Amino acid sequence: ALLLAVLAVLATVTSLCVAFISLRRMLRRCRKGSRVSEARRMEEAPPITAVIPCYLPNEQFIIEETVEWIMREVESPGALEVLVVYNTPRDLPEIEARLKELQVDGAWPEGRRFRAMRVRESKSKAANLNAALREVRDAYVVIYDADHHPDKDSLLLLWEKMVRKGVDCVQGSYYMRNLSDNQFGCSPCAFPCLARIIDAEFFTDWFLMKLVTRTFFLGNGYFSGSNALWKTSVLASREFSETAQTEDVDMAIQQLLDGRRIEFCSESRSGELAPIDCGGMWKQRLRWTIGWDETSLKHGGAFTDAGRLNCRARCGLVWTFIVRWLMTVLTIGAVYLGMPLTSIWPLQDSVWGKLITMLGRTCFVMGSGPWLFATLEAIIQAPRRGRQGAIQVFFVFLVASPFGFASFFFFNFLLQVTSCFRLSTGRVRGWEVTKRAPATAPGRKAAEAGDAELGKA
Repeated sequence: ALLLAVLAVLATVTSLCVAFISLRRMLRRCRKGSRVSEARRMEEAPPITAVIPCYLPNEQFIIEETVEWIMREVESPGALEVLVVYNTPRDLPEIEARLKELQVDGAWPEGRRFRAMRVRESKSKAANLNAALREVRDAYVVIYDADHHPDKDSLLLLWEKMVRKGVDCVQGSYYMRNLSDNQFGCSPCAFPCLARIIDAEFFTDWFLMKLVTRTFFLGNGYFSGSNALWKTSVLASREFSETAQTEDVDMAIQQLLDGRRIEFCSESRSGELAPIDCGGMWKQRLRWTIGWDETSLKHGGAFTDAGRLNCRARCGLVWTFIVRWLMTVLTIGAVYLGMPLTSIWPLQDSVWGKLITMLGRTCFVMGSGPWLFATLEAIIQAPRRGRQGAIQVFFVFLVASPFGFASFFFFNFLLQVTSCFRLSTGRVRGWEVTKRAPATAPGRKAAEAGDAELGKA
């Protein structure tokens, strides 16, 4: 009864918070004008440097198309310079020559400039970023991963919100742009519609759950690694950790402890590539989980007695990074013990008594709140992506449902157990990159051929 009471309260609070976020967004849609138009009318038009860290052997077949996309498609409030900062354990003459050719290309629109810089001593994304920040001269810097294709208006939205809110960083959202991949997998390494499932998960997270954390707990957003606009002086005041599994989360906590203000801007979207198979997804998510765990352990003591934080921010950090372990155990107990028990003994007053029956029903009904509002938000936003938006509604409906929630939670529980085991036994390996392949079929064949060549080397 006590466990159910706690879960019922949490489910009710979460559902009410999600309802508030969803209804607030609906009201804001009714306002006249758009944020993009306001950004274009601003008198200030600062130059911005876009930094793209890249591990070249893994991303050699996608980096050129990313550069082309950002240079030609992304609208900037002022002058834009793109800096690709990369590391590679061996020379790759063909792609490095292409990057040099792009540097001298004078046909970039609006006088935009491109630079590529190899960091020879680097062995991580963090080292690449640290080297890049020493080269940036503009007052603002936006970071994109090598597989990201930001929406055309995404940078304008980040800039407008930074000015309007007067913050140090604005973090945009992600979606999957290779939705045609992994549609019908038959082998153990391929899962049907993997990209679409991840896309639906990201949608629910970015447009509902992250905003709940920012609005009701932390009072701030946090840096998530890509599609984020920073004041250069603020970001350069700290160094990215070259030993952390998730250098972005480590940087986010450092900046929050320094009293920096970070906002989310879900409407600023950037399309990334989903992992090419289930093995790639497991490795990527395990790295994320280990990164969150090691960062929580590293900075946990500072959440309550260090930094320039108010009481709300400290409680939010404890809730977001520490209490999540307890919540994982409670939810697993409720879902994977409660569901089998109630399938054998129905949730009725005559079987369980009035109190437990009421609490159990409250958990289910209020726990369905995020399901309802996530599906509603997907329906409202469906026209933005056309046919893909209509398909996304179906997958959001599945992923945000109690069945989808239980499935993802079990997957995350396995990740959490593996992470705790590796951290406690000292078996955390070095930083593992996520295997990438272009979204186009010819590009994928070239990437596969390149992987074979690298395997022989």
